[in-house]
Amino acid sequence: MLSRKDKTGNTATPILLIATMALVSSSSQYDRFSIAANELQDHIVDIYGNKENELELFRPSLADHHKVGFFTLDRCSQTDVTEVVELKDMTEVLQLLLKDVHKMKRDINLTKSVMQADYEAKVQEKATELYCRINEKVAELERIHEDRVSTVRKAFRQQLADAVARLAVLYNKNLENKMQKEKQKQAGDQYLLDEKYRELQQTIQQNQNVIAMLKMQLSAYQQSKMDLESIESVSMRTPSPQFNQELEDLRVEVEDLNVKVNNLQDQVDNKDDENKKLDQQIEVLNQELDQEKMKFDKINKDLENTKKAAENEKASSEKLMDKQRAEMERMFQQKLQKAQEEAEANAQRESIAQQSAEKDKVKLLQDQKKLLEEQLAKERKKNQEKAEMDTDIDKYVKNEKRLKEEIERLKRETERVHRTWEKKFAILQQSLHALKDESYIRQTLQRQAAALHHAAVSYAVDTPMGILPTSKINSPIKKPVIPDIGRGRQQPPPQPSQGQPLNVGGVLGEKDYISYTVSAPSGRGTAMFSVDENQVMSEGEDDLPVDVQPLPDPPSRKSYQYHEKILARQLKELDIYYYVQCQV
Repeated sequence: MLSRKDKTGNTATPILLIATMALVSSSSQYDRFSIAANELQDHIVDIYGNKENELELFRPSLADHHKVGFFTLDRCSQTDVTEVVELKDMTEVLQLLLKDVHKMKRDINLTKSVMQADYEAKVQEKATELYCRINEKVAELERIHEDRVSTVRKAFRQQLADAVARLAVLYNKNLENKMQKEKQKQAGDQYLLDEKYRELQQTIQQNQNVIAMLKMQLSAYQQSKMDLESIESVSMRTPSPQFNQELEDLRVEVEDLNVKVNNLQDQVDNKDDENKKLDQQIEVLNQELDQEKMKFDKINKDLENTKKAAENEKASSEKLMDKQRAEMERMFQQKLQKAQEEAEANAQRESIAQQSAEKDKVKLLQDQKKLLEEQLAKERKKNQEKAEMDTDIDKYVKNEKRLKEEIERLKRETERVHRTWEKKFAILQQSLHALKDESYIRQTLQRQAAALHHAAVSYAVDTPMGILPTSKINSPIKKPVIPDIGRGRQQPPPQPSQGQPLNVGGVLGEKDYISYTVSAPSGRGTAMFSVDENQVMSEGEDDLPVDVQPLPDPPSRKSYQYHEKILARQLKELDIYYYVQCQV
């Protein structure tokens, strides 16, 4: 360690020693180091910002930290001599790092500018696309809104026109009805007024006639009164009792007539008053009739005005409808033209895209066709080989199936033949046992018939032949001598000894009985009865299976060994054939 202490115990800073050694060793190295340090500072300043806060960015150098204290810990740092070379290497590494940093900074700035330009271009493109889409959407919404508004306007105009027309029709209809009713009412009132007027006129005429008649009666009464007065004057002059009496009577009548005249005068006055009232009513009715006529004229004028207004409204609505129709046709033509242009443009674009897609598709299909042809050729080769193998395999399978069916058929045939021959053997065995039993019984009966003293033999043709019993049968028990064929072979009865009777019924200790037999006796003259004597009917022949053929004709008289040899040979041939088929 290089250190230096003064008398006060202060030490020199290691950075001064390093700088002194660097100046002594090589001034060029120092210059390069200072240049590198300055470049490093400049690069750091370029990276972190401007030089306004330069004092705050960099820490003081090691020489600025030179301190003098009482302890060794007051020193800033200590540097070995061997660390100078490492510092040089570190300086070179730092220079390389500065170059790399500068290069990376340039690359980063370039990449940043490229990315920023690309991002701005994409943002501009996206903004333009969004702007176009928004404008198209807004235009479409405006068009849809205008279409809807026009549709609503047309609908409301049509509704207004329909309502006006409906109101006009209803008004005209109601007005006509009102006019008809008013006319009918006025006609009825006029008729009533006319009737009343005529009645009043008739009443007035009657009253006038009555007045004239009353006036005539009054004048007649006055004349008669004058006559009476003249008569009275005469009677006064020439009084007579009879005349006076008549005069009194006439006076009474005159008074009565005066009363009647007064009454008639009152009635005439009343009639005059009634006539005046009727005249007043006629005047009132005439005034009402004039008013009704004025109302009728006014209603006619209103009707004419309404008809004119309805015609004007109809003409205006027709004009409006024509205008709307023309506007709709114009809009429809514009929309149709736009749609045609858009359809043509879309068709062109689609045709171009379709042509390009078809070209690509054709190329792809051609490539796929080539691949498929190659695969098809390979598959054909494989299929040919496989078909050949399949044909051989099919042949083998069919042959094997045919052989299996033939084997099954032969097995069934063999089983059927076995069952048939087993049945035949059983029948033959039963027949053989029956024949043996019958032969034994016949021999026994012949021996017994020869031993009897009073034996009678009948050889009639039309009656069954047999040995008739010589003694009366006391025992009611009758048992057949011939055994049952279906029960198997019966044991032969025991041979009778000399001086001992034959036990035919199977019961010992009883008398000898001669049993009947159904077979003809053997001997001379009995050949005609021995043709079918050995024919035996099987009891189980009706129980044969369906596939078993019926029994053949009874065999001829051959030896039983010969039949057994034939059957054995046939069975051996069947076994050999079955074995050969199984091997195949």
